Amino acid sequence: MAKLTKSTKTVIIAAAVLLVLGAVLMVLLLTKPEEPVESVPEDSHEEVSTAITVTDKEPENVLSMTVKNATGEYTFERNERVVSSEDSEGNVSSTTEYYFTSPQMLTLTPNSTTISAFVRSMAGLTTKQLAEENAQDLDKYGLENPVSTVSLKFDDGTSAELCFGIQNPANTSQAYFRTADSRDVHLVSYYTAGSAFYDIRDYVSLVMTEAYDSENRKELDYMIVERKDLDEPVEARYMYDLEELAENEDNIITTFNTHRIVSPIVTELDSTKGQTFCYGLYGLSMSYCYALEKTDEVLSSTGLDDPFCVVTFKYGGKRRVLSLGDKVLETTEAEGDTPALSTVTGYYAMMDDNDGVYVIAKDSAPWYSFLTQNIIARRPLSPYIYTVDTLTITTADGEFVFDIDGTADSHTFSLDGAELDDDKFRELYQYVIAAVGEELFFEEQTAEPIASVRFRYTDEYAKVGGREEDVIEFYKSDDRKSIVSVNGTVLFKVRELYTDRLRENVTALIDGGEIKIDW
Repeated sequence: MAKLTKSTKTVIIAAAVLLVLGAVLMVLLLTKPEEPVESVPEDSHEEVSTAITVTDKEPENVLSMTVKNATGEYTFERNERVVSSEDSEGNVSSTTEYYFTSPQMLTLTPNSTTISAFVRSMAGLTTKQLAEENAQDLDKYGLENPVSTVSLKFDDGTSAELCFGIQNPANTSQAYFRTADSRDVHLVSYYTAGSAFYDIRDYVSLVMTEAYDSENRKELDYMIVERKDLDEPVEARYMYDLEELAENEDNIITTFNTHRIVSPIVTELDSTKGQTFCYGLYGLSMSYCYALEKTDEVLSSTGLDDPFCVVTFKYGGKRRVLSLGDKVLETTEAEGDTPALSTVTGYYAMMDDNDGVYVIAKDSAPWYSFLTQNIIARRPLSPYIYTVDTLTITTADGEFVFDIDGTADSHTFSLDGAELDDDKFRELYQYVIAAVGEELFFEEQTAEPIASVRFRYTDEYAKVGGREEDVIEFYKSDDRKSIVSVNGTVLFKVRELYTDRLRENVTALIDGGEIKIDW
């Protein structure tokens, strides 16, 4: 065998390496996974980022805008008014403001904010991207017979007709769009175009009363709630007497409550539990407009021809009437063993000075289902000391009539003509009005009271408050508590210790002893 030269050996080794590398490469190619191929629906089209400006006007350039959609047809028309303003130096200037109204809204107040936003979005509409150029099948986009058409007329004599189709199934934040004279299909933001699908009722103002303004204060003077399941109306009035007293820094206000129930009982309305009862009428808003007119058919179908609840109130110097009809129910479908469920979400409602019929949310209408005993203050009466002419306390020791004469600046407290110590009498008075109800209780009592407190008011206060006196009576209970009745209506129970200490404190005042406030 011939001996191999060094060069021959090098060639053989190189060939062997190439052979091995080739084999490895073949294995890698044979075992390489296939690249994934995205499936493209036959009817899909490449979305080319070719956003265009469709309209480039300002809202004030729009003379009219007509909408046609599944809910019907309606038009917004431009109006203008001149507004004058004065600066800090007394210079007066005038500007022209534009606003839109709709004849289809009849007499109802338009929601200017919602309408202005809609007009602005249509006056300066920009598409997001092109979905298909010169589309032959417009029906699949909802654009053969558009879901909504918006026609605009501008003050420069030009116009535009905008056609909106369905939402993009792959991205519902977008909707298909074209102009009336083009078959090019674009995508627009549904947030921008969504108003084109609204009903005219969606543009009605839902605000029925003004919100509370601390700088220009308006109070709920009174409210009267009549309800079919109530034996008597419930009436609450603002305590203007306390407001007047609060203006004098020398006066001591004994309650945080602002309203007093005067019928069917007399007691303060709890500032927390009864807050929505009164303050729900401040800035009163509806959930949505149900009908533009109070036709007989609409009133009958909503229960407003014979309302379940009627709230008469005076707010901001204006008397109003709110009527609540049938309940609005939301029903879930039955699934398996779970039956269909109906939940009350609101009530049909109308105002006496508004021609529309609305739905108000359940949580915004406490008058429909409140219980009087759940909204009254646990401290039923807390009249300011100098609005009281005589304070009569009756205990097992007898009847004691205390005379209160004067004001915070000049006054005397006396019993049977004998002047009493100022500080001690005020301590007794503070104790008297501290009868906080600890437990609701409503069973009428036939026995004689074990104690009573009678507030006889001054003539001036009686005119303001609308009553001459209030009476709290206490009855014995078998559970070491005393039953509390306010003006003949049983409301609470308090600890028996309260009435025991009331008797002791009256004796202490007369004898010069110590008044005990705690009980």
